[in-house]
Amino acid sequence: VFKYGPERGAWYSDRAGTEVKVEDFDQVGKGAGVLWRGSIPAIVIRVDETKLQGAKATNGLIAFASVCTHLCCIATWHLDRPSEDVIFCRCHDGVFDPYSVVKDTMQDGTEYLGAKVVAGPPPRAAPLISIEIKDGKVAGISENLDIYGYCG
Repeated sequence: VFKYGPERGAWYSDRAGTEVKVEDFDQVGKGAGVLWRGSIPAIVIRVDETKLQGAKATNGLIAFASVCTHLCCIATWHLDRPSEDVIFCRCHDGVFDPYSVVKDTMQDGTEYLGAKVVAGPPPRAAPLISIEIKDGKVAGISENLDIYGYCG
């Protein structure tokens, strides 16, 4: 299950450490920094499903690992660029488009789906995390965990 992260100044900061619920994402564009499996930084976003390319949302939600594929910095949603629907890494200006999900390949040849890089130095897409809804809570589905911790 995803748990809210501690980002200051975000709408969900007062919920840090609690489980993520579908009902918290009541409008398109609402997103939150979360932790998956206790330590993997991720982002959950309510998307406009008509604009989503390359993937399907679950109950209107989609999730990505938020460890930047450049140098392992943490990317955010709407904290630094509140008017843009992009995943943004402030460390080196990496920008990922969560509406454009593409197939990418790790250096070891492992293929995965992720948010397309649209600016900056990240060499690969931000990995998509498959999700499921259990009792109204948003949970990540374990697959190949190697892609979620890989960067550089």
